[in-house]
Amino acid sequence: MPDSIFMLVFATAWLGHVCLWTSLLSNLFGRAIPKPFLKAWRMLTAGVIIAFPLLILERETETIWWYLWPCAGVGAIIFPAITIARLLRKQPACVVAETSVTLDLWCELGSQLIGDGKFTTIARLPGNGLLRVDFTDFTLALPQMPPEWDRLTLLIVSDLHFHGTPAQAFFDRIMDELLAGPTPDLVCLIGDYVDTDTHHTWIQPVLGRLNATEAKIAILGNHDRHHNPERVRGELLAAGYTVFGNEWKVVTIRGVPCVVVGHEGPWFAPPPDLSTAPRQMFRLCLSHTPDNFYWGVANRIGLMLCGHVHGGAIRVPVIGSIFVPSVYGRRFDYGIFEERDTVMVVNRGVSGKEPIRFRCNPQVMRVKLVCSTTGT
Repeated sequence: MPDSIFMLVFATAWLGHVCLWTSLLSNLFGRAIPKPFLKAWRMLTAGVIIAFPLLILERETETIWWYLWPCAGVGAIIFPAITIARLLRKQPACVVAETSVTLDLWCELGSQLIGDGKFTTIARLPGNGLLRVDFTDFTLALPQMPPEWDRLTLLIVSDLHFHGTPAQAFFDRIMDELLAGPTPDLVCLIGDYVDTDTHHTWIQPVLGRLNATEAKIAILGNHDRHHNPERVRGELLAAGYTVFGNEWKVVTIRGVPCVVVGHEGPWFAPPPDLSTAPRQMFRLCLSHTPDNFYWGVANRIGLMLCGHVHGGAIRVPVIGSIFVPSVYGRRFDYGIFEERDTVMVVNRGVSGKEPIRFRCNPQVMRVKLVCSTTGT
């Protein structure tokens, strides 16, 4: 094979190789697997991806082609096809309107927001959007929504990951911005509050400031599981939230009883059992991960609110997200998804254990529900 053709095949195969190993890594990080194994597998994945060029030394060995050709197929056909499909994907019919305003907190408050966490150097990298926060507003027309909920507003906050970087001042400034606007009917917290055993003390002073006209509800995420989850629940309760585990309760919102469901799986088990929940009531679910979407469809969830995946945290032009901690890879990295009568909202979260964001700003979502697609 001529050198030029070999190098083209090799480059395409390397792209496919990266896709395959990254997809496997994403899948594993979406499961309830012990952290030491995941950390070791992430290092292995990085090594395997970097070491791929060593196969050039074996180009005359027939056995390498059993791997190169399938990888080249992924890189030349499957990956471009998925990317094009993602670029052409339209908003679901339930989306009436979407607006977003970015608040650049670095320009406003500067280095005092970096804090004293383990990754301050990463937080200072040029181009890091860690301190540029998007406040995104969606108007959604939901199938089967009670008419009494017309113009009901929900504030969705997820993935704060308190660990020192960003500093508490960063989160306080976000709360200031939210408190300056109208009070939502519901405040919904979607998990991952702490990444150390000492930052539980931030929960009440930061999140306790938020107010709601109807209810403040919360669930836990996978990171909370490793840092005294019962204390996290206690801090949220003290901050005025009704905290759901993997359970459901009937909650009255604007005079209408509905089934509110917490889903902290797969990290907290077992999953909620809705077999005895009233079938005629609208079902609102807080699920830390969007991986529970098809469970929601099967269980007739009307609206599912999710976080966890951070939009991938790093997004490149055209391609979008690369690594997303989900068994479905990049499918539900962020945005609005709809199947049958289930609508899922996935937000990018406020922070992360590794404080890094490229072309994927932190995000707080505000959702307004309307009774028809013509409502605003």
